[in-house]
Order: sequence, then C-alpha cells, then structure tokens
Amino acid sequence: MAKFNIISLIMNWINFLKRQESSFKINILKNFAQRFSYNLTFQYQPIYLTSLGASPIILGYINSMNGLVNTLISIPTGIIADRFGIKRVMTITLILAISSALIFGLASSWEMAAIALILSGAVNIIDRTVCPMICGSCLDSSERLTGMGICDTISFFPQLIAPILGATLITYFGGLNAQGIKPLFYLQVAGLFIALIIIQLWFINPKSQSPGKTTKVFENINEIFKEGKMIKRWLLLTMVSTFSWQVMFYTPLYAAQIKGANQFIIGGMSAASSVVFVFFAIPLGQLSDRIGRKKIATIAGSLLILSYLILILSPSDIFLLLSGFLGGFSMTYMQNLIAISMDLVPIHRLGGWVGIQGFCRGLVGIASPIICGYLWSYISPSSVFILLASTQILSLIMLNLLPTEITS
Repeated sequence: MAKFNIISLIMNWINFLKRQESSFKINILKNFAQRFSYNLTFQYQPIYLTSLGASPIILGYINSMNGLVNTLISIPTGIIADRFGIKRVMTITLILAISSALIFGLASSWEMAAIALILSGAVNIIDRTVCPMICGSCLDSSERLTGMGICDTISFFPQLIAPILGATLITYFGGLNAQGIKPLFYLQVAGLFIALIIIQLWFINPKSQSPGKTTKVFENINEIFKEGKMIKRWLLLTMVSTFSWQVMFYTPLYAAQIKGANQFIIGGMSAASSVVFVFFAIPLGQLSDRIGRKKIATIAGSLLILSYLILILSPSDIFLLLSGFLGGFSMTYMQNLIAISMDLVPIHRLGGWVGIQGFCRGLVGIASPIICGYLWSYISPSSVFILLASTQILSLIMLNLLPTEITS
C-alpha cells in the first residue's frame, strides 16, 4: 500500500510537470547543474578567504560591497528581464558565474578572491530576480508553492552530494586550506558551463514574459506602487527577513573556527540543510497551498531560530549537523514569502517588482555584514547568531501582523 502511494505521488508530480511550460522545466534542469557546481565550494568560500589572509571584519566589508552591487543591479535586472527577455539575463548571469569561479581558482590573495566573491554575489541576486519571474509567469497562484517545491526537490538534490564530494576532494588536495579548496573552483567552472549550454540550447522565454515594450525605469517603479497591494509594508518585511541571508557565510566559519568542525562536518551541515529542500519541499509546498502560506512560513521561521540557538550551544558535531538541517527551513520560509509577493502586483510588473525587492535586500546587505563582522571581532562570534535569531523573530511578528487575505 505504501509503495502504491509513493508511485501515485511521483506520477502526480510527473503529470504536474507535463502540463507546465517548457521554460519552467528547463530552468529546473539548469538549476540542477548550477547548484551542484555552486555547492562544491559555497560552504568553503569564507574559509578559503581567511586562508588567503582575510579577517572576519574584512569578510564583512567584502560582503558589504556585495550588498552595494546588489543594490545597484537589482532593479535594472528585473526591468531588463521584462524588456529584453529572461533568457538573455540568464545567459549573462551564467557567464558571470563562470568568471567568478575562474577568478576564485586563480586567486593568490584575498583581494583577488574578493572580486570573485562580489561577482558571485551579483550572480545570486540576478538568479533571485529571474527565478521567481519564471515561477510567477508559468505557475498558477493556487499551485505555485507546489511547483516551487518540485523545482527544489529536483534541483537541490545534487546538494546532498556536492558538499560531501567537495569535502572528500579537499582532503585529497591538501586539507581545509586554500591549497585544498582551490581545485574545486575549476570543477565548478565545468559544471556552470554545462548549465550555460542547457540555457542556450533549450530555454525559451515564458509566454507571459516575452520581451515587452520599453518603459522608463522610474515610470515602471511608480506603476508598481500604484497597482500593487501593501507594497511599502511588504518591502519593510523583506528587508528584515533577508538580514540573515546576507551573512550566511559566517555559519561555516563559526563551525570551523569556534566549534572545531572539519571539512566533512561543514560539508555535512550543507548536505543536511539540503535534506529539507529535497525531501520536504513538495509536501510543504502543497501544505502551504492548502492551509495558507503564513502558517507554514511561521513554522519554518521558528525552526530557523532554533537552528541558530543550537549552533551557539552545540557541544558536539551531531548538534552542528542538526543546526544545519534546521537551517534548511530558511528556504521554506523564503519560498513562502516569494510566493506571497508574486500575488501583490500584476504579472506584467513581476520583473520590476522582484527587482525592487532585490534593491531592498541589497541595502540590508550593505550594512549587515559589517555589523556582524564587528560583533564577531569586538563582542563575540556567538553574538552574530543571537542577532540573526532576533531579526528572524521580528520578521515573524511583522509577517503575522499582515492581513490574512494578503498572506494566504
């Protein structure tokens, strides 16, 4: 009976995918290759920079520059995608990603690696602009989180493997230092090149997001505020909820330097968080579509707070892995917020709207890494995660104060 239910469930997912636009399906395939490549190195990037001489405060300043770049490119990215098509933006993004990985691999100083990190941050913000546009354009609102869950389950599956593979290769190449981490970036280049080929050969712009008419940037923004619902309140929530995302790089650094974790535990924490995406994304997405996004977001946000507390108090590697697992619910929280935000503006304004949200995240990204860098250096490394837990609590309060008709 259980076997029959699993087969039936898988067939429902397959049928769901069959009736979606090809752009949604090809984006999943691209994400599969891109995320595998990205997660070979992501959790080791801050350790790589510190091995090249960067301090926690320097990491804060570098990531603050990341936030500045994000602020400058977010709105233009969304509007350019509306105007010239998503495919062109995705192509540019992957070229930047390949360049970033190559510079990382060639870096002989933290200053050179910092350039790669800033490029990598630009790639992330563009991806976070374009990916929601594809989901918003291709998926009906009533089943949007189900579709996003299926996308996560498929495209995040490599993240169960990539961090552990990365840890194994690091051990082979010389350990948890610049020498041991460096070769992984060259493997990342190869994987990102495959993602670029996928987009060039098979991706077609979603029907509702084909290149549109030319509009002035500020005119577009004004129309979003006129036509949207509760835009100002939502942007404030976006800024608070994104604080922890802008300083995720401190987590593996804390695990390595303060808790004494080796490369396998750090890779294991990343893999543990991916378990949430792979095995719970679809059922949680379906549950959100059924009982309400605010409820599931509240549960996921509470688990994220618990992950910070466990990380701080962790007496052993097992608790670090548990913290990594619970930290994976940050994606569930953000996915629900993204799904809600897509219903706040007309579909033809999605690019500009996602861009405005990215601009606000970038503003937070300028300040939050520096704040956390000083907390780490002058108060204590644990104070960083106390602050992150506090901002997450504030985010949940703000979300639950919004009307249910907006967040359902």
